[in-house]
Amino acid sequence: MINEQLLSPKSIAIIGGSGNIHKPGGKILKNIIDGGFSGTIYVVNTKKTEVTGTTWVADISQLPDTDLAILSIPAKDCPGAIDTLALQKNTRAFIVIAAGFSELHAEGAQLEKLMVDRVNSVNGCLIGPNCIGILTAKHHSLFTLPIPVIDPQGCDLISSSGGTAIFILESGMSKGLRFSSIFSVGNGAQVGVEDVLQYFDESFDPKTSSRVKLLYIESIKKPDSLLYHASSLIRKGCKIGAIKAGCSEAGSRAAASHTGAIASSDLAVEALFRKAGIVRCSGREELTTVASIFMHKELKGKNIAIITHAGGPAVMLTDALAKGGLEIPEIKAPELSLNLEPGASVKNPIDLLATGTARQMELVIDYCENLENIDAMMVIFGSPGLV
Repeated sequence: MINEQLLSPKSIAIIGGSGNIHKPGGKILKNIIDGGFSGTIYVVNTKKTEVTGTTWVADISQLPDTDLAILSIPAKDCPGAIDTLALQKNTRAFIVIAAGFSELHAEGAQLEKLMVDRVNSVNGCLIGPNCIGILTAKHHSLFTLPIPVIDPQGCDLISSSGGTAIFILESGMSKGLRFSSIFSVGNGAQVGVEDVLQYFDESFDPKTSSRVKLLYIESIKKPDSLLYHASSLIRKGCKIGAIKAGCSEAGSRAAASHTGAIASSDLAVEALFRKAGIVRCSGREELTTVASIFMHKELKGKNIAIITHAGGPAVMLTDALAKGGLEIPEIKAPELSLNLEPGASVKNPIDLLATGTARQMELVIDYCENLENIDAMMVIFGSPGLV
């Protein structure tokens, strides 16, 4: 399903593209251009607007052969557009931005089926509908912001929900988290979360592939596939964190009206994740925190040094780590006190006080780095309002 035309297209046609960046078709065009796409960009719109680096046509029939088509047009027009593109323009990859399909009503589900049947008939790939697009090193085919700087060793994010993908990006970027790719699958009519995970597994390269995968799932349509490929990736050295939404009765109703998701038992999801080795998270902040931890080197021991200039947060962190089975051993370092403010504690947590400076923080970190009984450091450092 995931194919070369989707991942590395030589040409992209935006059906319903425009020069208005306040519309999805205009914003996705700008993001593709700003992302430095090296291929040819076509825009299909009866209202021509001059945008440097693009070729505009009034109708799909005027397009040459095109690898990837992004549809930002009403739902009712999508099946016909895909028919023309697939049969006449040799298009083999499609991203359907529009909503109004199976998540809405039976008529929408029928439109969705028509699209999938046509794409399947030419062995093509369909992302969506009801999604924000995808982001790779090759092309930034999202109609939203923020757009992270792509890092091959960052996280791969697969999300049923486009809005949630944005919130995860915002949360992760504020923590310094890096991203390798983003796949917003929407309704997952042909390609769902499990299918993208399968692609990551089957194409995994230990030298170049990202080792952290993040999932937001509203419907597990292929539990066996999810279990198999998640377990396989984890055996290859990957870490996977995931949110499964829509497990309560009310949540299931919300998910069904959002992406047409099918309800899953919470106990079944918990058992599946545990068996696969997936770390289950309850929200975006927890997911991006877990991802940030995954990006560090694996912790080999249990002894933690806490370095802070705020005593209360250090006490709470000590409790949290201790409850998690980690150790906060006492540190005896009278010589360290000579370089800190009077009253600073060096026992662990090491408290520099609110008057502690960045230079003092550096001295403490360097000191702890050379302690044989410390396996990791956790640093709390913000602004006490004095500097």
